[in-house]
Amino acid sequence: MNAIPTRRLSAPAEATPAPPPVRPRYNPVEVIEGAAPSRLRSVALSLAAATLVALVLGAHPLADWVNGLPINPVTDRLSGWVQAWQDWMDAIGAGRLYTGLQALFRWFQGLRF
Repeated sequence: MNAIPTRRLSAPAEATPAPPPVRPRYNPVEVIEGAAPSRLRSVALSLAAATLVALVLGAHPLADWVNGLPINPVTDRLSGWVQAWQDWMDAIGAGRLYTGLQALFRWFQGLRF
């Protein structure tokens, strides 16, 4: 018996539907016309600066988040580090700055136009 077909297979009776168009990997609404792409170095520096600001101003929310994690040896040690970080940020005055900025933001939220 021969496994290779010896006659031509007939075409299917109905045509197969065309596949849907390929979607772009980005949201075209978010792309700004004529914008130049950013260099990796400037993006990395921006991320580093944002991380530093978040660590300085976000010591209290970071502590709240870590304290909400399940208790295990890793989170216990992490909680100690975050508590030390929060105490250090409060000692240099970043805690008061965070509280002031939070109060200002809440005041702006309360405004009615």
